[in-house]
Amino acid sequence: MTTRPDRTPRAVLFDLDDTLYDHLHSARSGLAKMQSRHAEMSSAPIRELEDRYSEALESVHVRLMRGEVSQREARTIRMRQFFGSFGIEVTDDQAMEAYTQFRSDYDSVCQVVAGTHKLLRRLQAMGIRLGVITNNLVAEQIPKLRQLELTDYFEVVTISEEVGVPKPDPQIFHVALERFDLPKEDLVVVGDSLSSDIAGAVGIGMRCVWLKRRPELPNTAPAGVSTIEGDFADVENSLEIILGA
Repeated sequence: MTTRPDRTPRAVLFDLDDTLYDHLHSARSGLAKMQSRHAEMSSAPIRELEDRYSEALESVHVRLMRGEVSQREARTIRMRQFFGSFGIEVTDDQAMEAYTQFRSDYDSVCQVVAGTHKLLRRLQAMGIRLGVITNNLVAEQIPKLRQLELTDYFEVVTISEEVGVPKPDPQIFHVALERFDLPKEDLVVVGDSLSSDIAGAVGIGMRCVWLKRRPELPNTAPAGVSTIEGDFADVENSLEIILGA
């Protein structure tokens, strides 16, 4: 647990993917269907598929955010790396076809992390201002917010593509603060990634809460950072942690 803050936050800044949007659920569904189509993947546990896909995703995502590759190229590279980890060679066209099918399966089960809507409504009712800070493309994240019916909760949406740098770069956090026109002491950041959300917030001295999406893993939050386990289903507990009660 963190030390109790001197004052209740006036705003909460949420990450999107795997904090509000249940990326883990969608990815598992898409990967399970992909596994069923490829014998070479059949013996791998779903968590191994998740880890290999995440590794492929992260390895090219930074290049995409820097503008070194196009979105199509990033998707092709990602799928070729993922398939290659199972010894499956695919062409660029086959990789793109596989991505298109995966994305269709992924989007078909799109949902929020448990407790999200109730938590956001409670925060709004308390007069807490809400924002999103997310790494990705504007064309990916804005439709996602609409699909999840989250748009109306947020007065500030800050996306790495339009800022020009991804989390944990301090600049993207400073942009979000400027848009709220609040000092950092009045905000709390909530996110699932220790390396981008938490490291970025801690780096500029903002209070933050780690949403540990996979409680079974042994990794732990840095000293002084509060943790919510799994999701927001226990809304009262989540509120207490976020507000520092």
